[in-house]
Amino acid sequence: MTSRRTDHAPPVGGDEDLWDALRARDPEALGELFSRYAGAVHAYAVRHTGSYAYADDAVQATFVTAWRQFGRTDPGPLQNGSAKPWLLAIARNELRNSTRARRRLTQFLLRQPAPLDHPDHSEAVAARVDSAQHIRAVRAALAALPRHERETIELVYWAQLSIADAAVVLGVAEGTVKARLSRARRRLPALLEENR
Repeated sequence: MTSRRTDHAPPVGGDEDLWDALRARDPEALGELFSRYAGAVHAYAVRHTGSYAYADDAVQATFVTAWRQFGRTDPGPLQNGSAKPWLLAIARNELRNSTRARRRLTQFLLRQPAPLDHPDHSEAVAARVDSAQHIRAVRAALAALPRHERETIELVYWAQLSIADAAVVLGVAEGTVKARLSRARRRLPALLEENR
């Protein structure tokens, strides 16, 4: 067994040195293991599942399981001088487990009773579309107002502040807030009509 490096650099030698560093729970060694074999594990998982997303999950699970195995028990000597077969065996088990889990979930979902009614959401969707269009028109109309009138409208109507509170926020007299609201209310109908 080699001694652990004091500078925490991962072993640059063969997998035997890497294996010893993993036994010593050197996290840098796990990073090096990942660098060396993540591509091979991913390629294997993609071919096995036909899905890049499932393969990404399998790679993550494989290296987490590998790290945990070194923490639980000594996995023994490295076989044939390479960690690749050991990692692919872990990947194979992880893929089998995830396939079983997906199958169980699918079977569970298929056993569930169908909903008694299927509500028609078209009216709600149409209302949301209309609401979104209306909001865009209102925002466009407000954007055409002078900034001080727009801010006053936003504070009084959108933030629901009182005239007195809006005056405090804007740093003006209450009469000024009322005058701005009055001017904005006179201009808004025409601006809304332009933006429909």
